[in-house]
Amino acid sequence: MSEGKTIYFACDGFGESLKDVVKSHVETTYGGNDKELNVVDLGSDTYYDAAAKVGKALAASSNKKDMGVLVCGTGMGVGIVANKFPGVRAAPCENVTAARCARAVNDANVLCLGQLVTTPEDSKILADEFLFKQQFISHPSGEDGKPVEWWNSQVENFLKTSKAGIENVERDVKAL
Repeated sequence: MSEGKTIYFACDGFGESLKDVVKSHVETTYGGNDKELNVVDLGSDTYYDAAAKVGKALAASSNKKDMGVLVCGTGMGVGIVANKFPGVRAAPCENVTAARCARAVNDANVLCLGQLVTTPEDSKILADEFLFKQQFISHPSGEDGKPVEWWNSQVENFLKTSKAGIENVERDVKAL
């Protein structure tokens, strides 16, 4: 059996009830805390400390399947802070197309949601798409469920080298 995936959850006070909705949905729908999926709730804190908890957990993980979910008022603050950690690609997502493209194009590994801008029902759909359905370098669909028109072999070829380019930028930043 292959190594499973851990999903780390954290939030600030503005995002606690939405975080709990998404976490419960993931556990109920996908069977959290078994050999294939482990769900870890890192609790509620300031937006920056919540983001740091998930960022540190992912930076320390050797499993590239591991992911995170962060919730604050808008999803922006937690995303900004989480992206300071190596290997973290946090993406605030307010709609299905953004969630699919964050995974397909950017290989994002942290879903950032805003309780002030995302309904509980939408958050479940976004989590499904981001955490379980859409993969890196796979043709995403738009809101209407139809494949986006701009995807082509040039996009796929670019994406195959994009991670190396991002790693070069990260090395340059460390050298500053």
